[in-house]
Amino acid sequence: MNAFVILKLGGALITDKEKPFSVKHSALYRVCREIGRAYRKCGKRIIIVHGGGSYGHYVVREHGDVYSIESISQVVWFMRELNMIIADVLNLYGIPALPMDTHAMFLRASNKLYAFKEPLITMVNKGLTPVLYGDIVFNEMGEPEILSGDEIAWYIASLLKPSKLLFATSVDGVFDRDPTDRSARLLSIVKLSELDLLDVRSARGMDVTGGMRTKLSLGLKYMDGSTMTVYVFNGLRVGNIYHSICDDKVRGTRVVV
Repeated sequence: MNAFVILKLGGALITDKEKPFSVKHSALYRVCREIGRAYRKCGKRIIIVHGGGSYGHYVVREHGDVYSIESISQVVWFMRELNMIIADVLNLYGIPALPMDTHAMFLRASNKLYAFKEPLITMVNKGLTPVLYGDIVFNEMGEPEILSGDEIAWYIASLLKPSKLLFATSVDGVFDRDPTDRSARLLSIVKLSELDLLDVRSARGMDVTGGMRTKLSLGLKYMDGSTMTVYVFNGLRVGNIYHSICDDKVRGTRVVV
């Protein structure tokens, strides 16, 4: 198997959103161990994107916006710190992970996202694993804004056409209501064309980038006509990340157009 996979690690999967600057070390090490196993056994063409978790989201929430010099510099600083922590653990498990500074690669212009994609293509083709993350980016007017890890994952998928786009979250998939509600029902398939008819909710917690509905609505923007497999699943369940990369045998939600 030589699949090309983009894997988005949710911030709540690897950090504790209730505690600022708090990494879930046991979860992170187990996740990276599974990615390492999949990298060696199922193909070496992987791009990893991660969310802000208790790092970026907390800084933005504390400042109230991303427009001040202090807010910009602190978001960039702490997100880079989280990125390096994740890349270090990935390398520990045999993955040649390369941290990539999102703010230096992306630009928003005329409401469209642009990226310097050639380095990503070269790295992936050489068996290296770029690691990107939600961050501050600038538009053509020099104004800052948040670029979420979810949008990065969708956007890169639209450019590079992977066989799979995988969203590893802290819940089992897409639910018809807040998954903390015992009556919530896991949806096995979500059609983006019917998204307005669904009452999809996110788990409670600090999130300045929109949660599950925004994650899915970005697919309407970037997934048009795509044949790639898109899956939302629980990365906290042991084995799910490995199997999602290698053989699709996980409980979760398939996202289709």
